[in-house]
Amino acid sequence: MRITTLAKKYSFYCVLLLTLLGQNSLVYSQCPTVTNVNQSFCDTQSPTIASLQAVDNGGGIRWYATATSTTALSSSAVLVNGEDYFADDNTGSCGVRQSVTVTVYSAPTGANFQGVCVTNLNQATPSNPQFFIVGNNLQWYTVPLGGTALSPTAILNDNTIYYISQVNPDTGCQTSRLSVFVNVGLVPPPTGSVVQEFCNIPGSPPTVADLVASGNNNWYLTSAFGVPLDSATPLINGQFYYATTVDPPCESSDRLEVLVNIYDLNDAGNDGNRSICVDQVSTTTPFNLFGLLGGTPDNSGVWSGPITTTNGHLGTLDVSSMTLAGSPYTFTYTVSSALCVPDTSTVTITILPLPTASVSVSPTTICANSSATFT
Repeated sequence: MRITTLAKKYSFYCVLLLTLLGQNSLVYSQCPTVTNVNQSFCDTQSPTIASLQAVDNGGGIRWYATATSTTALSSSAVLVNGEDYFADDNTGSCGVRQSVTVTVYSAPTGANFQGVCVTNLNQATPSNPQFFIVGNNLQWYTVPLGGTALSPTAILNDNTIYYISQVNPDTGCQTSRLSVFVNVGLVPPPTGSVVQEFCNIPGSPPTVADLVASGNNNWYLTSAFGVPLDSATPLINGQFYYATTVDPPCESSDRLEVLVNIYDLNDAGNDGNRSICVDQVSTTTPFNLFGLLGGTPDNSGVWSGPITTTNGHLGTLDVSSMTLAGSPYTFTYTVSSALCVPDTSTVTITILPLPTASVSVSPTTICANSSATFT
């Protein structure tokens, strides 16, 4: 009888154990399954707990802030970027909870005022690497909401606000937009004469301010780098100078090279003259007017006057045709150039009459070693 009773008890406990094991297996088989442990959203979607994804295996889905917390999160609770969330069933008794790491993509980051310096407006595009905006697959717009994204090669306008979103690489949704005030600095290399010439005026020498190039310029002594020259810096003959185009805060990377030539003022020397007695006109050999000028006249001038001269700047003159009646004869020496004002000097040739003398005296005896006065 005792053996039979023990056998029944063992049978009862075995059935009970199997029942409990079966129920426990049933409980865990109803826990939710997380197939994507990294879930991402855009801030424009306003993601909440209800946005999280898991497979409901029959026991419902509840989300928790930690692996062991006992209070489920509200389905309307806003998801936080970088946080982990833990899935359980309606009973909260699944044991080890599967987790999901949440990424919420928001507007790209970058300064709200940015500019690009370009040599051609075709370079002022959203894809220009001078823009520093951090984000994935940036999309540029002309409006803060809606609208159509600009092409990466669209030409941006100066002094204009643009709105930039980024794209969630997992889902393709777009975020809110970063506003950027864009400045486009057009700074092509300047153009101008590659040889520039000046006149060296005493007391007022040519300076950097006299150099000419297109646009607003900085001038340098080197083809790259260096410190801009002050506009009052005197120019040096034979020196190369280099100009950039400036549109603050931009400056062209390429420079215009200019050679400077500086010329002294024209110098025709000082006036000169010569007198010739009328009886010597016919015997006076031709002579150079240039030799009668004072100072240090330039040898690039020309002569003009009542009688044609020869030998260029020397001004060789034949006086054989000069007369007393035509005297004086004035010849002008002119030195000119394209850069400096002309300078002139003159040489005057005067024909002198023969002297006349008369002596009216009464007879006078003059002793040796004595003097006498005639009137």
